[in-house]
Amino acid sequence: MDDPDTSPFVRHMGAFRNADLGVDDPPASSVTRMPWIDVHQHGHTLSWGDRERFDLSGAEAAVFVAAAAHYAPYRPMRPEDVRFLWDDAIRRAHAIGRSHFFDPYVAIGIHTTGPKVDYEELFDVLPEYAALDEVVALGETGISMTQYSEPMALPDQEAVVREQMRVADDQGLPILIHTPSITKAEGEKWLTGKTEEGHDLADPVLDPATAKLDATEMDVAIMDEVGLADEQVVLDHAYPSMVEFVMENTDCYLAFSIGQWIRTTTVEDVAAVIEEYGPERVIIDSDVAGMYRTQPFAMKRAILDLVREGVAEDDVRQVVYENPKGVLGLE
Repeated sequence: MDDPDTSPFVRHMGAFRNADLGVDDPPASSVTRMPWIDVHQHGHTLSWGDRERFDLSGAEAAVFVAAAAHYAPYRPMRPEDVRFLWDDAIRRAHAIGRSHFFDPYVAIGIHTTGPKVDYEELFDVLPEYAALDEVVALGETGISMTQYSEPMALPDQEAVVREQMRVADDQGLPILIHTPSITKAEGEKWLTGKTEEGHDLADPVLDPATAKLDATEMDVAIMDEVGLADEQVVLDHAYPSMVEFVMENTDCYLAFSIGQWIRTTTVEDVAAVIEEYGPERVIIDSDVAGMYRTQPFAMKRAILDLVREGVAEDDVRQVVYENPKGVLGLE
């Protein structure tokens, strides 16, 4: 601390230097240059300006998830409608790659939250799509609590998830597993039976109070039945209620979606999981989409906030970059 009688300061400064305050390791500027890979977003539905924010915040790659859940949810869909969504995401990925600085990839999937469709017809062509160079993952899919139209019986959902896991196994691809949404509205009120716009959904096929964990356990059981390697499965939209089961009973990746308001997990939740279980199987993704109130800077903010929470820089890098790069098989 400076001696006020000998220092050049015009007023008494007190203790302000890191050494005086016992701060040995202030945040390093290198954190602001940390690359990241987003394994789950819908960037092909965003504006050019939102995607430019990925460029500005250090994105190296992003996976555009082409699944049917969020498109025309209140009208019947045919298999060719779902394939159009796959086709469109693949085409857009190339156009987006020509105008942005991050590498766009695609995940294709049959979602269980969307309108009913002839899934058997989609099963026939799914392997051909999965073999395309642009496709680096399957999904999103997974057992869901509610649907946008009429309820989808659990056996039907299981069949849809099972077939996509079989294709993932055959093609050596990861699969992104959607777990049921838990939406916090105001204060301690929770919305489990409505969309983010407030529209009614179909009646739930799982108990909303336990749907997150119940669906996760069902997805893992199907994974075991198929024989799909745990390391190829990303259990997404993570929430504290499912953490212990996933981390202590599987070797799957646990992914936290932090880029849209309907996801309720926080950076503090992620930091707590890293502290207890380590960073080796933890991933952060944004799940940003054009139909939501989204946060295009979510990944960069999460990087900075994790460091502020005391997570080591190397651990943060593993969660936002090394783990996504590894599970997607990117060079």
